[in-house]
Amino acid sequence: MSLQDVVKSYLGRNDWMTMEQFMEWALYHPDYGYYMSEQKKIGKNGDFYTSSSISDVFGKVWTDVFAKTIHEQELDPIVVEFGAGTGRFAKQVLLSWKEKGFGQQLSYIIVEKSPYHRQLLQNELTGFSSVTIFSSFEEMKDSYPDFKGIIFANEVLDAFPLRIFQKQKNNWFEKVVRFDADKDEIRYNYIKTSDNSLLDKLFATRRSDFDLEMSFQMMNWLKDLYEWTAGNSVYFFVDYGYRGEEWNRDALKGGSIRGYHKHKIENNPLVYPGDMDITYHVDWDQVENAAKEQGIETIYFSMQGEFLLKEGMLALLNDVEGTDPFSAEHKRNRAIRSFLLDSTLANGFQVMVQQKKQTVL
Repeated sequence: MSLQDVVKSYLGRNDWMTMEQFMEWALYHPDYGYYMSEQKKIGKNGDFYTSSSISDVFGKVWTDVFAKTIHEQELDPIVVEFGAGTGRFAKQVLLSWKEKGFGQQLSYIIVEKSPYHRQLLQNELTGFSSVTIFSSFEEMKDSYPDFKGIIFANEVLDAFPLRIFQKQKNNWFEKVVRFDADKDEIRYNYIKTSDNSLLDKLFATRRSDFDLEMSFQMMNWLKDLYEWTAGNSVYFFVDYGYRGEEWNRDALKGGSIRGYHKHKIENNPLVYPGDMDITYHVDWDQVENAAKEQGIETIYFSMQGEFLLKEGMLALLNDVEGTDPFSAEHKRNRAIRSFLLDSTLANGFQVMVQQKKQTVL
């Protein structure tokens, strides 16, 4: 049996399912979900690359950011990373922290839902006594009821399942998933919804004739995160997304949701269920609004390249005397140039920094 069989079976008994439910199963089904499986996802033989898989300079810059933030904001020396992947970023940070001799030992917490990826993390981080790996946010909260530190989430917000809406003739419709028995395929359809006032508010600045994406799971997760953390805690979110009028470009009429399969973009996220990553562009306005509702201030937002330049990545360039283009020094320098100049790494990703202000009694 495959996830496609599971979906078809469900849709044989039910007329439709939300895109949120389909994406939840496609990514997180305990038996067939993409992130829960043992297939390789990151790197040349996977489906995509992450910043930490390209070079250790990414982790080195962030180590300095974490150390500076902990010192300036008088935080506990503790970082929570969501979506730690293979653990390469965590390892880069911990090694760099030790190498630079920042003094206080850094406690590093990872929250990872997938048993397979928890095993990868344990293998990669063997020997680091300051690392703790949890299987859920709730499990972590029980162990750390009074958290005042750093939250780091790189390409996490785009992995929360979403729902899709569109306004047609003054009525809101939801884009759902159905099974077409005649064509033997899983496909989209629109059904009328009654959440009119809520959707009018959520998408007040957006072109309503577009497919409009909203992750209620992401918003609930942010709310829980903001409520759990103590004053002065700092949140770093790194992802690809848009703000304001950027969403009203004609190229986004069909939304931003897509798949990544063997390093190729798949425009139909319903194909290869369980065998393909499904992702979308984050609406940074939604993230900022969720923060405001909880009294969280957005203190910085920029393209990733601008952020890394500001935080000193250029200082990691090496003077290279040799001519071997495959030497470690040449590879590092090429990676630095990519992070600062490449259209995807530098300008395709953004960094949003938020802080929970200390309550004054």
